[in-house]
Amino acid sequence: MVSPLPRVAVLLLAAATLKCATPAAHEREQDNIATKQDDAVPNKKEGNNSSKSAQKPDSRSTPERAAIDARHRWKTGDLFASDAAWDKERAAVVAGFKQITDCKGKLKRGKKMVKTCLERLFALRMRLDRLANYAHRLHDQDTRVPKYQGMKQVTEKVATDFLEATSFLQPELLALPARSLQEMIKDKPFADYGQYLREMLRVKAHILSPAEEKLLASASLMRDTGYNTYSTFSGADLKFPEITDEKGNKVRLTQSLFTSYRSSEERHVRKEVFERFFGTYKEYRNTLAALLGSQINANIVYARARKYDSALEAALDANNVPTAVYHNMIKAVNQHLPTMHRYLKLRQELLGLKELRYYDMYPPIVKKVEMKYSYAEARSLLARAIAPMGKEYVDALVQGLEPSRGWVDVYPNTGKRSGAYMDGSAYQVHPFVLINYLDNYNSVSTLAHEMGHAMHSHFSNKNQPFPKADYSIFVAEVASTLNEALLMDHMLSKVEDPKERLYLLGQQMEDFRQTVFRQSMFAEFELALYERAEKKEPLTAEAISEIYLKIVRKYYGQAKGMVVVDDLYGMEWAYVPHFYYDFYVFQYVTGMTAATALAEMIRDPKQGQKARDRYINNMLKAGGSDYAVTLLKRAGVDLTTTAPYDVAMGVFSRTLSEAEKLVQQLKRGK
Repeated sequence: MVSPLPRVAVLLLAAATLKCATPAAHEREQDNIATKQDDAVPNKKEGNNSSKSAQKPDSRSTPERAAIDARHRWKTGDLFASDAAWDKERAAVVAGFKQITDCKGKLKRGKKMVKTCLERLFALRMRLDRLANYAHRLHDQDTRVPKYQGMKQVTEKVATDFLEATSFLQPELLALPARSLQEMIKDKPFADYGQYLREMLRVKAHILSPAEEKLLASASLMRDTGYNTYSTFSGADLKFPEITDEKGNKVRLTQSLFTSYRSSEERHVRKEVFERFFGTYKEYRNTLAALLGSQINANIVYARARKYDSALEAALDANNVPTAVYHNMIKAVNQHLPTMHRYLKLRQELLGLKELRYYDMYPPIVKKVEMKYSYAEARSLLARAIAPMGKEYVDALVQGLEPSRGWVDVYPNTGKRSGAYMDGSAYQVHPFVLINYLDNYNSVSTLAHEMGHAMHSHFSNKNQPFPKADYSIFVAEVASTLNEALLMDHMLSKVEDPKERLYLLGQQMEDFRQTVFRQSMFAEFELALYERAEKKEPLTAEAISEIYLKIVRKYYGQAKGMVVVDDLYGMEWAYVPHFYYDFYVFQYVTGMTAATALAEMIRDPKQGQKARDRYINNMLKAGGSDYAVTLLKRAGVDLTTTAPYDVAMGVFSRTLSEAEKLVQQLKRGK
């Protein structure tokens, strides 16, 4: 997972006008819906906060932070020597806003003044990013500390003030003749700001008059009323009934407990959990449909106001992604549904069921195999697994994992934020990685994932000027998922025990089911809702559930006798907050697909070195110097075609084939 705040101030025009990736958009939401164990978004290791520490306590204890060896804590001192130094810089940054406001009304004076103002803008942005990084690191290492809660809030307020102070820049730049801006883009002194100006020109047609912009901005708080109300209702007011657990105890169901109990090995528990959970949502279906419908309609209104043909076009234009990429993704995944259905058959066989039902999707199909790795062993294992990436990459990764370097905050402590993420926003320092390491394979995989993000930021910051260093959310999960793919390939090349291999293969197959197929299913459903709304057809609870149920049954092959999806589970849409995010989930599919295709090329003995260099030079080191789809093409993956999906599904099919053979082998062994 990329950090909650990788850049405090993204492109000003994005934040101020087109609702592009705002700072928080780089975070994969922390609610229970967004974990890998749940809905397969790439921040897959969220929610693991009761674990082993540096002193390896038992599960009954988690140490205070002071008890963690300093070598296994990140070095916030690399950002600021002390809280006092941070506060001094905060005051200086706020005072520096005047340097920007002094530019107001002066950009028309010529190139020299424009360059001066852009230099001031990005210099302040870089300092503000560093301030935010420090505040968030201190907050997340112990969320109980009021002082650091306050510092985090202060930073967010300063970021808002910064955006307000610089809001005049975009209109004034766009008021200049287009030819002048085009000349600046080509001008060597403006090389660092070329992509910023190019993006501004690209979206100019969607910028309104000052009066219209002011009106739209004043109404922006109302735009997310549907989502905000849904979040409050589902998080605070929605109450679930009791269920009976495996031991016969009565337990009141919650959203977080749902994700646990739906994986129960006791089928009657899973069935009851599903029925009670989605039955509760059904009781509020009309209210929930109204909230989702209002969010969708608000997004459509804003898209039309900005002169887009559809809400899909408006959402994807934030990263200059053609709508064809979205449609192509859905088409390609649908073409490979037979492979998914083949996997479902294997799941049914391994679970020993005569009939597979929708509540049978989450219990593990292979008994967990204990694979223990200390942090030191994990570092060594990752260095070997990532070897196909070449010396430059491996050396950087090994350096980042070295305990004394301060990149990684390794072990859990009381009050530490759960899960895992990477923040690479401190341009002049180094990436910061938070994990909650346990001595197991899942933690090694987490580490590989987050260090993929860290390598992306490391190479981008090292090779691009600050204005071009931040990379798009569209490619953010490629580097992390590619690392995981290389780790899995290495493990499978070394592990010979059939049970261990089947365990690893089972994890890989579930990654495909939950990340590629399930998220594509969500994306197809979301598109269907918007298309219905754009045709002015009502989004009633019945209509929404009918659309969802039809798509789920297609993906899970009910008509082909694969999985029975009861009518009640048409309410699952009410459980997924991503449908309020404005065409977001498809990026999980494209990210894993691109990463899998790239990993295949890098592992190929004939083209591996060339593919690796192309990927490192044209994507990792390129940062945000060009548009995401273009960078991926240069790296070797063209998501406007079906070719990457064919490669990724080939890997899925290959994994499935080996698993099928191992199952038969283990049966014969009995």
